[in-house]
Amino acid sequence: MDAEKLTNAYVKLRAARKALADEFNEADGALKEKQERLEVEMLRFMQESGTESVRTASGTFYRQENMFPSASDWDALYRWIKENDTFEALERRVKKGFVKEYMDANEGQVPPGISVHREYVARVRRA
Repeated sequence: MDAEKLTNAYVKLRAARKALADEFNEADGALKEKQERLEVEMLRFMQESGTESVRTASGTFYRQENMFPSASDWDALYRWIKENDTFEALERRVKKGFVKEYMDANEGQVPPGISVHREYVARVRRA
């Protein structure tokens, strides 16, 4: 194959995949919206009946609390974590942008304890 054929085939496949994904996302979104409305009705049913769960022949639905913590003052939180040695309050993840900037400023060296994995991928832009 020549470069033109490779690029053309890739662009067509990408467009076909996007069309399928868009179709799926639209259908899935409609189903998700219906599920959310049913969940509201289930919560209402449990609240009105004073129950925490309801068992039926089709299955059981129950009430569960989800918690979503967020930091309103990162400086205060970090000071508290450092003073109390409670670094387990944070999730481990290295910020890619920070490492790239550090490497750019330090002749390609990485901070201690960091390893960098690189891989090449082919990308295609439309003409």
